[in-house]
Amino acid sequence: VAAQNEGRVGLFTGISKTTLLNVDDAKFGDYLPTFKPTIGVEAGYYFTLFKHLPMGFTFQFSDNHTGQNYHGVYVDSTSYYAYTRLNYLRTGLAWNIGTNPRKQVSLQFQEGINIGFLTHYQERYEIIRYNESRYIMDIHNSDVTVRDTSTIQGGLTSYVYNKTDLNFFSTLGLDFLIAKNWVFGFYGRFDMGLSQVENHNKININFDTQPSSSINFKLFNTKVKYHGPTDDAVTHSATINQALGFFFSLKYRIYNKEKVDFYYKENRNYNHQ
Repeated sequence: VAAQNEGRVGLFTGISKTTLLNVDDAKFGDYLPTFKPTIGVEAGYYFTLFKHLPMGFTFQFSDNHTGQNYHGVYVDSTSYYAYTRLNYLRTGLAWNIGTNPRKQVSLQFQEGINIGFLTHYQERYEIIRYNESRYIMDIHNSDVTVRDTSTIQGGLTSYVYNKTDLNFFSTLGLDFLIAKNWVFGFYGRFDMGLSQVENHNKININFDTQPSSSINFKLFNTKVKYHGPTDDAVTHSATINQALGFFFSLKYRIYNKEKVDFYYKENRNYNHQ
C-alpha cells in the first residue's frame, strides 16, 4: 500500500528582529532594536511515514536582510550612532513534521540549515562631538567615505564581513487550506548563525589623496565594537547572525485529487474459491 504524497511550491516573506550577537557587545548595552525583511521561494515534498506520521522536506531560496543598530555615549560626553546592514542570498533544506496537511488547519514544525552568500553590506559610524560637529565613516562593500572637516574617498583591501554565513533555522506555525489548491501559512521563525560573520584578517583602507595614504582598519581590534582604544592584541569576540520573526507563505498544492484523505488504505476484495 503506497502512502499519499504531495508537493507544494510557493512564496514566503516576513520580518525579523535581527541581532549581530556578540558576548561583549551585548554586555555593554549599546544595541538598538533592529528589524529586517526576508522574501523567498520554496518547494516541498510531503509524505507519510508508516502511513500515520506526516513528514516532508522543503528547499528554500531567499533574499535575506540582517544587521544591527547601535547607539552609545562616551566618557567625554560625545555620542555615536552606527549600523551594520548585511544582505545575503540564502539556500537551504529543511525537515518538516506536523499534523495532517490535508486538513483545513494543520500544525507544522520545521528545522533546517542554510548557507548565505553575502551580496552587499554597509557599515556606517557617526560620532557627534560635544560641539555638535560630526565624524562619519560610511562603508559600502569595498568603498569607503570619510566625512569630517572635508570628505575623503577610499577603498578597502578586503571585505569587512565574511562572504559566506552558515545558519540554522527552526519554524512553528499553522497552514490553512484557503482553496482546493492553495495553502496560506503563518508561523514564527528563529535563525541562529553557526559561523563568524566578521573578517578578522588584516584590512587596510587606501585613501584617494594626494599623495595617497593608507591606514589599518581596526574596528575589530577592540573588546567592544566602536569602543577604543584599538589594540592589535585584542580579538573581538565571535559575532554571529541571530533573528526572530513572523512569516507568511502562500503555496500551490500538487497532489492526486482523487485521494482526498492524506492517510488511506486500499480496499481489498478477496475471492474465496
